[in-house]
Amino acid sequence: MDSKISFILNENFIEAEINPAVVLLDFIRKQRLTGTKEGCKEGDCGACTVLCGEISGSKLTYKTLNSCLLPLGNIQGKHIVTIEGLSSGKNELNPVQEAFVAEGASQCGFCTPGFIVSMTCYFLNPEIISLTKPGFVMDGNICRCTGHNSIIRAAEKISSRLKRKFVSDEPDFVYLTEKKIIPEYFLTIKNRLKKIDIKSGRIFDSSKPGIYIGGGTDLFVQKPDELFKSETIFLHNDINLKGIEIKNGNCEIGSSTTVSEILNSGIIRKIIPGLDKFGLLFGSAPIRNNATIGGNINNASPIGDMTSLFMALDSVLILTNGKSERDIPLKNYFSGYKKTERHNDEYMKSLKFRIPEGNYFINFEKVSKRTYLDIASVNSSLLINIENGIIASAHMSAGGVSAVPLYLKNTSEFLTAKKLCPDIVNEAVNTAQLEISPISDARGSSEYKRLLLSRLIYAHFITLFPEIINIEDTYERL
Repeated sequence: MDSKISFILNENFIEAEINPAVVLLDFIRKQRLTGTKEGCKEGDCGACTVLCGEISGSKLTYKTLNSCLLPLGNIQGKHIVTIEGLSSGKNELNPVQEAFVAEGASQCGFCTPGFIVSMTCYFLNPEIISLTKPGFVMDGNICRCTGHNSIIRAAEKISSRLKRKFVSDEPDFVYLTEKKIIPEYFLTIKNRLKKIDIKSGRIFDSSKPGIYIGGGTDLFVQKPDELFKSETIFLHNDINLKGIEIKNGNCEIGSSTTVSEILNSGIIRKIIPGLDKFGLLFGSAPIRNNATIGGNINNASPIGDMTSLFMALDSVLILTNGKSERDIPLKNYFSGYKKTERHNDEYMKSLKFRIPEGNYFINFEKVSKRTYLDIASVNSSLLINIENGIIASAHMSAGGVSAVPLYLKNTSEFLTAKKLCPDIVNEAVNTAQLEISPISDARGSSEYKRLLLSRLIYAHFITLFPEIINIEDTYERL
């Protein structure tokens, strides 16, 4: 079961023979690095946040991850930084910590290390500095004492002091060490990582079927003990399963591409206008940084957000057993609750979809108990093409209204070739109700979920075509 795992932990090289399904949080706390806390162990509170640095192309980049859901098998050849690794070792606070003290942004202190790590990540990502307010980088951290206002003030205070124009999308490590945001040992990390073999310790072997792990952000919540005892095959570090490219009019996404990489991709942003708006609904930054498209889809949750979006794009999955490949439409992939058509010796190589042409529109809608950082009660996606006021084609999906992520085939066919108008939208809502079979559970009653889907379908058209249909047109349908 054990594998050799090699990585850098703060400034120390680590090489261990260990079960790769051990999560990083448990490992680092046994190394007496107890600043990283265990709170929810579900990737929800952020008390266990660490920095993860890796070489991408010629650049060293850093992101935040939840160490409670991060298996050691996914950190081969990377740099892991805990709160202790942000100290100069001279028993003094760095500027981020000073700002938190000055603004009273720490009370019981349990969550504070995670906030400090996330805020540090802000300065290690020039593209985030240019696009995002500092408070947003801490969207995966929760404090139950301060009410967050003092934390936001601290973040704004330190960011205003260090505003500068970055000339590269790689962190300016020299500048950041001069300002004492990070210790000087960071200057040596890039060359040190180049000397570590980035290949995972587990290589695909069809004669030894096991549990395939993408990001593991849900599997390590659902069944950590089972993963620890099973043969685990980690795909996250396989560079052949990463990347986004255009091939013969198709957009193809490697299964190990993370949600963040998809949302930040120039290719995807060009294809899907409005991605900035609904991309923030896909979990917190640390979860998006670790969750993969392959893991999200093959988790087979009926309320997977990425599954909903790519099902509406009429995507096709490419499965392989390492020797041969086969294609299967995403809308036909799910055979039952948490079940797929994938064979035991197969894993997902990539996902592809035809790039929409003409006058097309894409929208994603979601209702959850919390607007952000929560699993959907019901979600829905729509891809629609309009030509001269007529719906030339439509693809609609819904999650949370069936045992599987559902492609609304009848609704999509009903909309096609119709003139876009309020009456047609009303009929589409009625058609969708005949396709779904929600059940009552902790996220709502079956009646409530039916109502939610109706409202989300209306929301698609109100958002995309406000000149055709507005919210007043739907009042009598409540």
